[in-house]
Amino acid sequence: MSETLSVNNIKSLVDQAKVLLQSVSVVAMPEAWKVLQLAVAEVIQSIENNNPNLKGADKKTLAMTMLSNFYDQVFTIINFPFVPKFLQPIIQKSVKSLLMILVSASIDSLVTIFRNNGIFAKPDTIVPEIDNTPKISDK
Repeated sequence: MSETLSVNNIKSLVDQAKVLLQSVSVVAMPEAWKVLQLAVAEVIQSIENNNPNLKGADKKTLAMTMLSNFYDQVFTIINFPFVPKFLQPIIQKSVKSLLMILVSASIDSLVTIFRNNGIFAKPDTIVPEIDNTPKISDK
């Protein structure tokens, strides 16, 4: 059920993004990031509303998969104005990797913001002895 829902949600997001970007052939990095941020918020809310029984890590994995698919379908080329055109295809994979790292951090931030503002229910009480979440002091 959640995979079908995910495919339908991504298709809808892709269609909306393509309409939004239809007048441009190449997207610059700042515009791609803005569109990705909108997609992150939509995907997070969709997963939270439609997959309440998934654990946090599973929700994030699903969100990252959906957003990676979204990226692949929407952004064929991200333009860097100061990079020569012949080098741009070479760095596209690295650009996606960088943006997916930022998307991962954005997911964590948005989920925290949504929880703190009452949009999402707080998770069950976490027992500190079995909590494996990295702490700032661990880094």
